[in-house]
Amino acid sequence: MFQRTAYTAPAALQREHHHFAGALTASRPMVGLRKLNSRDLQWLPALSDLLIDGVHQGATLGFLAPLSRYAALDYWHGVFARLGQHQSLWIACEGDDGPLQGAVQLSLCPRANAHHRGEVQRLMVHSQARGRGIASQLMCRVECAAAEQGRTLLVLEAPSGSQAEAVYAHLGWQRAGEIPDYDACAEGRLHSSALYYKRLQLPR
Repeated sequence: MFQRTAYTAPAALQREHHHFAGALTASRPMVGLRKLNSRDLQWLPALSDLLIDGVHQGATLGFLAPLSRYAALDYWHGVFARLGQHQSLWIACEGDDGPLQGAVQLSLCPRANAHHRGEVQRLMVHSQARGRGIASQLMCRVECAAAEQGRTLLVLEAPSGSQAEAVYAHLGWQRAGEIPDYDACAEGRLHSSALYYKRLQLPR
């Protein structure tokens, strides 16, 4: 725990996405979202840079700083090996092949008694691209992707007191509780993690 078909998103998610897209268009080049598959290995270097940037900026992503390029590449090779029916990876970039700005993963529980839920994993936005609504765009996209696959509940965890908590609360996620000393930050200090969930409305 916790670690492209035609689809009409629920109205609330559509409004959220259009709001952020409009704000971005007015000020900077449009950020596009795309879903990667196991053959999109050309993105491995950029994804490794994104992960290293996040860890070295203090993000809690399952690694300690300093993170080597070898370790980052090894992690992403493992992610690509799992991509498929139950694991997906979305990225945000400027244009079709522009600079990578962010990424997020969605893991759908494969167990027979949990086909209604999924987990959002490792939301990352490059330190030079923050404050542009990219995290919100990525979150709205994975929520839509989960709903179109029949999932009605998503869960995630975030470091207690982090900026990520404000993002999730703004997007309608509910705080379920907090676990003390859950894991270590990039500098190695233990910290608490907050558990969040969000109920999704399936498309009609």
